[in-house]
Amino acid sequence: NDTYCLCYLTTAANLKKNNNSIAEMEKNVLFKNKFLKNIFETSTMLFKAPITISQISFSKKTQVQNHVLLCGDAAGMITPLCGNGMSIALHSSKLAAITINQFLQNKITREGMEAKYTNDWKLVFEKRLRAGRIMQRLFGRIWVTNIFISIMKKLPFFATPIIRQTYGQPF
Repeated sequence: NDTYCLCYLTTAANLKKNNNSIAEMEKNVLFKNKFLKNIFETSTMLFKAPITISQISFSKKTQVQNHVLLCGDAAGMITPLCGNGMSIALHSSKLAAITINQFLQNKITREGMEAKYTNDWKLVFEKRLRAGRIMQRLFGRIWVTNIFISIMKKLPFFATPIIRQTYGQPF
């Protein structure tokens, strides 16, 4: 039905510089990008105000807390440049289900279950989340973003290996 979702990241400092007004910040920051400006100026918004979240952290998290196996965002913040968050949530829940099943069949202890899940989770997700965190930090700097985009325009074959670092394998 020709409906799209637009998501962007900014900092509290950007919001503060713009009188804590999201609309003002969008005009002063996002509209510097002519493509985003066009989207904002020509689109009909579905909601009266944007849906926002704040104070998020892309730092590493534990995969087990108080003997509870954590999946998805709870186990490791999924940075926006790490691919499909729902896929990570489903894949980590599959890892948890397999490990919990082994525990319930008395094949491993609770401590073994926790250690196995943590190890399996890290094998599957740690590299891609690290790559996403690094890219997130880099793309937070305008000059780095501009250099990266100009390189990708000239050497598009580099894009696939970079994207592959942040997107996992089908499971």
